[in-house]
Order: sequence, then C-alpha cells, then structure tokens
Amino acid sequence: MMSTVYPGSVRDAMEHWPTGIAVITTADQSGWWWGCTADSFAAVSMRPPLVSVCLDREHECRPVFAAADSFAVHVLREGQEDLANRFACRDADFTDLAVERGYDDVPLLCDVAVRLECRTTSVVPAGDHVMLLAEVVRVRTGPGDPLVYLQRHFRHLSRYDRFAA
Repeated sequence: MMSTVYPGSVRDAMEHWPTGIAVITTADQSGWWWGCTADSFAAVSMRPPLVSVCLDREHECRPVFAAADSFAVHVLREGQEDLANRFACRDADFTDLAVERGYDDVPLLCDVAVRLECRTTSVVPAGDHVMLLAEVVRVRTGPGDPLVYLQRHFRHLSRYDRFAA
C-alpha cells in the first residue's frame, strides 16, 4: 500500500542532494534585464545540446523567462555566495556588476565558472513550476570550482584525492 507523500517531506529529502547554483538571465521585449538564482538546472541531451531550468510559477520573473526566446545560465563558482543571494531576492538588479551582451542581447555575467547561452525550445508546465527547455548555442568555461548547495547551506568541494600515490 502506498503512503501519502507530502511536499515538505520531498523538500526535506531533496536537501540531501547537492546541487550547483546558477543564475539565469534574460532581457524582456523592452530590453529590461532580468535574473534569478536557480538550483534546478540540468543537462538534458548532448545531441543536440539541451539543458533545462525549472522556475516556480509564483516567481515574479517566471512570465518573462517563459516568454523569452533566449536566456543564459551562469554556473557560479566558490566565493560567489553574495551573487547567488543577490539574485535570489525579488529586487535583484545588475547594478555594479560586470555584464556583457550575448546571444540575442541577453545579459551575461562575467567571471563565473560556466556560462551557457541558450535558445528556448519549449516551456513545459511541471506542477508548481515551469521547465524551460533550451538548446545551448554558446559555452564559456572559467576558473574555479562550482558553488554547491546542500542542506540549506553553500558548500565547498574538497580537493582531497584518496587514490593519490
């Protein structure tokens, strides 16, 4: 017999799954820049190169991203906790940030571990979220280890190699 699964228990269980932290950015029809922190980002396919990002339906930027033809995913590196927190807030802005313009004029954050410029291929309803499915059109990798989130805290990867001679 199946037991009832409550959203809180699933959320608590998922806290044991480490994730990278990414900031996604786009520009709306009037050219206004939007960005938000996302921890639900994944590679979907290598041929063609597809990724997915999930956004809460209630998030203020969700309609902008759902309507956008393109967006960028910025995988944050260790030491960029402030950037993750900045874009997790409702009033996030790009003030005082080094920004370039990318594919389709999407704002690109500089000095991140990985930057993927993407063309949206579909927007899929997924429970209380929407999933943005996109083809990667440009990739740039930079120095540093990715910022990791586990059990409601930012974490650092260990460089310990237990198989070293």
